[in-house]
Amino acid sequence: MTIKLYEENAYIKEFEAEILSCEECKNGFLLTLDKTAFFPEGGGQQADTGFINDAKVLDVQEKDGIITHKVDKAFTVGETVTGKLDWNTRFSRMQGHTGEHLVSGIIHSMFGYDNLGFHMSEKTMTLDPSGILTDEDIKEIERKANMAVYENRDVTAYYPDPKTLSTLEYRSKLDLVEGVRLVNIDSYDTCACCAPHVSKTGEIGLIKIIDYIQYKGGMRLTMVCGINAFEDYSKLHDDNKELMHLLSASRDKVSEFVVRDHEVIGSQKAEINRLNAELSIANLDIKEVGTTLLGFTKGASFDDMRNLVNENLEKGELVAFFSEGENDTFSYIISSSTLDVRDTVKALNEQFSGKGGGRPNYAQGKITGFKNDIISFFE
Repeated sequence: MTIKLYEENAYIKEFEAEILSCEECKNGFLLTLDKTAFFPEGGGQQADTGFINDAKVLDVQEKDGIITHKVDKAFTVGETVTGKLDWNTRFSRMQGHTGEHLVSGIIHSMFGYDNLGFHMSEKTMTLDPSGILTDEDIKEIERKANMAVYENRDVTAYYPDPKTLSTLEYRSKLDLVEGVRLVNIDSYDTCACCAPHVSKTGEIGLIKIIDYIQYKGGMRLTMVCGINAFEDYSKLHDDNKELMHLLSASRDKVSEFVVRDHEVIGSQKAEINRLNAELSIANLDIKEVGTTLLGFTKGASFDDMRNLVNENLEKGELVAFFSEGENDTFSYIISSSTLDVRDTVKALNEQFSGKGGGRPNYAQGKITGFKNDIISFFE
């Protein structure tokens, strides 16, 4: 069994240990030590990284109480080594994991929901409450969690004996009966967990729920804590300053100005589309080739062409309209109220390196060619 220094003291950054084994593996070596402060992957949290002497720690895993460290150099069994954690990453994860416990505990106390899933990425975390939460619920949960941070409550981790454990109420994803490690946040939560945590809620720092969606009958919340929340806010602050400059808006009016400009742009786009449609009609060149009605214009959208086709659908057995674009390309719509147009469309695409298709009486796509060659095709 490997002695877990991170359980004795989550704040150990550097330690000495003895090499018990060293085995070569794919892309590295697997070390076991008599003790370690490196937390192995588990409970939704990634493994710690850092160095053992000058060897980089690539991964840490636990099986049957034995913790293995994947490193990029070999060591001699019996050698005494120094382990050094990437402390900034570890502490950020401690902030986040304790913050997740706090939020999950508040949700459980307020609504009775369980947390069905937890995953910690480099900057954010997701948790999956088992029931639906409203926008107002989320705001209240977030407010209570940050109040608990300001209260600077104690966070403790311990292994209760089986008799004591049977008398306690705690959150757990599994029905554990022995070897249960509980993490308690004073007055807010008790949860079974193997990970290292901060010792005071004040160390969590800011807690912010940045996104939430309905997920598998419940919710999925995305949140940031501590230094990651600070960095997230700093990025949003910088973005907001840039928008303030672009919009000539005050700090608290950016969204109002964006909505205003969005409405103006929407109106302008509608007017542009209307003028383009009028221009397409004005530039329309119609030719009759037997029972086929061909129409040519420039710069028309598919919506514009669809309207033109529908207006002229009864003027030919087959109606094919083309809008010229850049580099000798044409968008097309081909339709008929009586004929199956698919064979015509297939032949057109083959001859003009086109792509497109549709229903028996309607198809659209794009081809590359010249107007006279398209007319000759239908002739």
